[in-house]
Amino acid sequence: MSRAEERRRLLGVLALGLAMALAGCGFHPLYGDHGAGGDTNAELAQVRVQPIPDRTGQLLYNKLRDRFNPRGKPAEPRYVLEVTVKERSDSLLLDPSDTSSRNNLELTASFQLREIQSGVTALQGRSQASISYDVLDSQYATIVSEQDVRDRATKILSDDISTRVALYFSSGKPASAATQPVLESPTSPFSSGPPSSLPSTSPPPASP
Repeated sequence: MSRAEERRRLLGVLALGLAMALAGCGFHPLYGDHGAGGDTNAELAQVRVQPIPDRTGQLLYNKLRDRFNPRGKPAEPRYVLEVTVKERSDSLLLDPSDTSSRNNLELTASFQLREIQSGVTALQGRSQASISYDVLDSQYATIVSEQDVRDRATKILSDDISTRVALYFSSGKPASAATQPVLESPTSPFSSGPPSSLPSTSPPPASP
């Protein structure tokens, strides 16, 4: 057996062992059927993405639609995803003539996933993307560079939001009642709601 064949056989054995180890520790893919957690893809397809204002919002909306509803808008959605996005541009470097030579584009998206029937907020959070680009001598080239950065930044936001919603569905704990707490993060095991009040166990005061 050649050295290359022996190496391929060894890699195959290692891959098989890794797959068996992951299966033993309960690992499963994010998108797919997870038993009690249900089919995450089917859950994502039941999310209606609300339109987002402005040009940057439209870019983000289109990318979220591609992630949640690749086959078109759901006919009877169970959830609605509401997103607002803010854009900020700052100068990073100045040349000797005090002209900006490099800018930084920062996008911040706040999102909220609500169950339509109950109106309960199942998940909310914020995603951020920051990318810098060169300010070129050609104004047209600079505009093209900025548009490319904005497109990349909205993709980062859409990937992060859809992944966090998928993780929430994958946990098998979708919102189903008006008492469902708001979760700041899909991976947080704690809720931030106030403690429930307990009835008093003190005996009533004696009659005079």
